[in-house]
Amino acid sequence: MPHALVNENLDLATAIDLYDSWIRYTMQRKHQPGLAVGIVHEGDLLWGQGFGYADIDAKRQVTLDTRFRIASISKTFTAVGILQLRDAGALSLDDPVSKYLDWFDLQFEGAPAITIRNLLTHSSGLPRDSHNPMWTECDAPAWDEFARELRARPPTRPPYDKFAYSNVGYSLLGGIIEQVSGETWASYLQRNVVDPLGMSETHPVPRGDDPELATGYSQLDDQYERRPMPFFLMNGFEASANFASSLNDLVKYAAFHLTDEENAVLSPHSLRDMHRIHWLEPSWSEGYGLGSMQYKLDDWSISGHAGGYPGYLTGFTLCREQSTAVIVLTNALGSAPPEYINQGYKLVLPEIIRATEAAPPEANPAWQIYLGDYQHDWGYEKVILRAGELQIVSLDAMAYPPVILKPTDAEHVFTIEEQGGSNETVRFELDASGAVLRMWLRNEYAFIAT
Repeated sequence: MPHALVNENLDLATAIDLYDSWIRYTMQRKHQPGLAVGIVHEGDLLWGQGFGYADIDAKRQVTLDTRFRIASISKTFTAVGILQLRDAGALSLDDPVSKYLDWFDLQFEGAPAITIRNLLTHSSGLPRDSHNPMWTECDAPAWDEFARELRARPPTRPPYDKFAYSNVGYSLLGGIIEQVSGETWASYLQRNVVDPLGMSETHPVPRGDDPELATGYSQLDDQYERRPMPFFLMNGFEASANFASSLNDLVKYAAFHLTDEENAVLSPHSLRDMHRIHWLEPSWSEGYGLGSMQYKLDDWSISGHAGGYPGYLTGFTLCREQSTAVIVLTNALGSAPPEYINQGYKLVLPEIIRATEAAPPEANPAWQIYLGDYQHDWGYEKVILRAGELQIVSLDAMAYPPVILKPTDAEHVFTIEEQGGSNETVRFELDASGAVLRMWLRNEYAFIAT
């Protein structure tokens, strides 16, 4: 059932419908198997949809309950666990790693000791990944092997010298959680994060035979085909990338991250601390918090995390200032979740803001007959009503401003207002029953899709 805010605001509903159409069109162009997407506002699912197949051969559809390997979104759970232990006074972020892992003696010559904060912010100087070709051969080492081999891999730079993404660092944080709590990483997060948030379909240690798990696929080969990729557990690297979750469960997780109120999982102070910048890149357009990527999109500050695992690319993002989240889960490499996420914010968030601030202007109800998808050999256009105006949006050129149609004295004829245009016209041709047959744009035409 549509959210009340969508039902009550035509422009918001139009923006979501446009987003839906663009997703379907983009997935078709990319030959992408499956995708689940959700937009969360003030803790509730404003809109969500599954697209395509969780399993191509079985023709199993993606739903909002389909599970995906969410990969490095797992880092946000690990960071929450560390911050919980800080809230409890069990550790300090500026403690050296060696205080909790007595075997850890890695240190850049002449530099200070590597701390928990360094691991959280990817500023430790430690290597990125395993000593073995973990991602190529889909084989992650056990913890004992990980620890033994890491001791022979010294830091490449001193702490705080540079942001350098490190799955090694987050795996060490999992070991610290185990040492401080006396539980395994998975059981600690299950008991202290997953269960309190009611995330019953989220698993720190997923199963390969899970019937709800989407099959992960490779990139397209030169025959435009994809192959299923193997399932494997992250073992010693589990704290960096092991979780599996569904869109519906990540809505609950987003609601937790969007709140500033007291909750059962993390103090408001630590939650704010997690989502503020602790490392700012020289461009000042992106950085990293405590287990959260940070970047600017237009005038909005976005935080959250991306995930990449063989067969899956995912994104969990929050615009906390607008109490909104966009979540995208895909089951194929080369599927570009940031493209879907950013388009969601650009299309829908302005309408959420307008819907919660003031009533939108009213459009002429007679224009409803023109709405729809129009197809021609050069691409796809969608005619929509937004902000009281009739508009044409090209699904091939979403970065461009929409074409605005201004009514004329002639029936079914509109003047075009667009950047670089010359105020030509659009005419809608109707059939004998009064339904739109095609749209004449200047002297060319497009048929309405049926």
